[in-house]
Amino acid sequence: MDIDARLDLIKSEPTEEIITEERMRNLLETKQHPVHYMGLEISGMPHIGHILVGGKKINDLDKAGVKTQVWLADWHTMANNKLGGDWDKIIKASKFYKELFNLFCPNTKVLLGSEVYHNNDDFWKLVMQMSRRTTLARATRTLVIMGRNEKETLHVSQYIYPIMQAADIDILGADIPHAGIDQRKVHVLALELFKDLKLRDIVPLHHHLIPSLAQPPKIQEGAEKEEVVAAMKMSKSKPGSAIPILADEAEIKSIMKTAWCPEGVAEGNPVLELCRYIIFPISSELKVERDRKFGGDVTYSSFKELHESFLDKKLHPMDLKNAVTSSLSKIMRPITTKFANQKEEIQNLFS
Repeated sequence: MDIDARLDLIKSEPTEEIITEERMRNLLETKQHPVHYMGLEISGMPHIGHILVGGKKINDLDKAGVKTQVWLADWHTMANNKLGGDWDKIIKASKFYKELFNLFCPNTKVLLGSEVYHNNDDFWKLVMQMSRRTTLARATRTLVIMGRNEKETLHVSQYIYPIMQAADIDILGADIPHAGIDQRKVHVLALELFKDLKLRDIVPLHHHLIPSLAQPPKIQEGAEKEEVVAAMKMSKSKPGSAIPILADEAEIKSIMKTAWCPEGVAEGNPVLELCRYIIFPISSELKVERDRKFGGDVTYSSFKELHESFLDKKLHPMDLKNAVTSSLSKIMRPITTKFANQKEEIQNLFS
């Protein structure tokens, strides 16, 4: 595969930004198999955005000849006081995350943070070096990556979090740090720190985040893009906002009933986004089953076709929701089947 084809794969949806495309091209020209990583905090039941959107981009990178890694950030989970700071629960939940990514991204190396940090003086020295070069105000501006903002009461551990994430990039030998667009600020900080410490050049990549299925919140005027995305994204901590990765068809249907999907409105419509970023990339089509008096069954073979039909009000929101429910349940079936006997035990980890 030539450089242009590899770059096209990396740029394809759900990629939203590369810092920068020119630097990514240079990386591909100078290194045959660049190293990637995507980190995840073990903070709750994963939703479909984590696995089906983030995982899709990981698989694109793998096809483009990039060595991919998923980083299960257990220490970060503790630092951010998730899962009650219960270490045993964090480790058990991490194993579940690992099985999920092994299933959906079979060519990707999945690592546990504590296994890499253990007896690793180089990592902690780098954390100290980076901390010495980062002001408290600078660290505070990155905290949107944890769903926090500077108006909230923060613990000291949470200020260390973005420094640890920047140091992760080096300790993992990553050339391409990858995350949702809400983590842009911490990657820009990492770029500055890598330059200051004369470490290697890195090329951050950010994928699109599926918005919450709930009605969009009011956004404060003047809010930065990362803050807007963080406020609107699908969140496992907000009921009705996300579709858990182990949801069966009945559960998906129940969640979709209340999903925000005004007739003829495409902008910011989370149900349409599920079609664009999950259903069409995986299934290539969406079949809508409906009564003949409402137009009968119809199959859309592209998102553009579906988008235009919805805008023209030829497709009712309820018919769209029913079709999305059916399609998602089929896409998720290999996952829900694999974990069917462990579902209650896994859910208890996150309760």
